[in-house]
Amino acid sequence: MPLHAIEVILTRTVRGVELRAARQLSGMAMASSPDGKSIAVLVSARDQELAVKKVWRRLQDSLPIDVLCTLFPGPDGMLRMSIPFAPGVKRRIRSWAKASGKSTEEFLSQAIKDALARDRSTEAVRQGCALNFMLHTCAWLDLPLSEADRVPVSRLPTSLGDLVRRISNSGTRIVFTDLTGPIASLISERELRELEDTLAIAECEERKTDSSSAMPHDEAVQERPADDEAGEDGEQHGTG
Repeated sequence: MPLHAIEVILTRTVRGVELRAARQLSGMAMASSPDGKSIAVLVSARDQELAVKKVWRRLQDSLPIDVLCTLFPGPDGMLRMSIPFAPGVKRRIRSWAKASGKSTEEFLSQAIKDALARDRSTEAVRQGCALNFMLHTCAWLDLPLSEADRVPVSRLPTSLGDLVRRISNSGTRIVFTDLTGPIASLISERELRELEDTLAIAECEERKTDSSSAMPHDEAVQERPADDEAGEDGEQHGTG
């Protein structure tokens, strides 16, 4: 008989002794996922449907099974999924299937397809709304910036606005980088003012140092060498 690979999705993590016991009781080859929340089982059976039933029969009492699913598509290109239902739920599904004129399997298959289609449609709408928000709300980001630009936090995307408020309250800074290294920083207004004050004080001290090192004209005249003065007098007498 052919071998079928069935994935067992568990309701909780299973490892160690519990997994080894399930392997011994079932007599089937199996491998656990790294997180211990799913198991791949190899089972011999005539077709996928019988393989799934065989896994239920051998493992339902030894593992906390949530869902069974075939790992590879069948001849029709479809994956098979088996979900346990409480007796009351089974009765309602059978009644709904009967009312729709379909078998239980056909009814469930169509219900799952419809649910997936709704989910894809909802996700597409959500992404479209997010895109429109970015295009219309944040279009001003493409405009030229100047030092006097003031941007209300309310115009930012929520996550970015929250980050700006955290930086403002904590006084920390965020450094943005690319492949070349740091390229920009986001700091609070308070820290910016402190840096500007520090820079202004340093520039003032530098100007004081430069001005004190310059010699006034009167002092320069007084410190002129005496022989220079004598030379000037001699030249004046010689031309008189």
